[in-house]
Amino acid sequence: MTTNNLITFAEALWQSGIVPALLILAISWASERFNRNKRLTNLLGIAEAVVKWDEVTFDGGQTQKAQAIKSITDYLIKADKAHLFTAKQIDEAIEWAVEKMKEAEKYNE
Repeated sequence: MTTNNLITFAEALWQSGIVPALLILAISWASERFNRNKRLTNLLGIAEAVVKWDEVTFDGGQTQKAQAIKSITDYLIKADKAHLFTAKQIDEAIEWAVEKMKEAEKYNE
């Protein structure tokens, strides 16, 4: 294909609405991905704060983890954001926060 044919083809795609539709889809996909990452970052911040609080308040083990899950879930319900996260995501956020806290303790020793 020559350059003129490519330009004509691109113009035809634009005028038919195919290219604008693809651009709209790409923008909405990128926006959703950004929002999802933002929500997960917020969840990790909440989990980190809850794990630090539970470390001081409770005596470790499953009770501490159960309380962390309850605290995060209660916070998300109050913020009307509980529907945005699965139980697995909450559990993974808690595990991440615990690992981060252990690394910080190791680093400070």
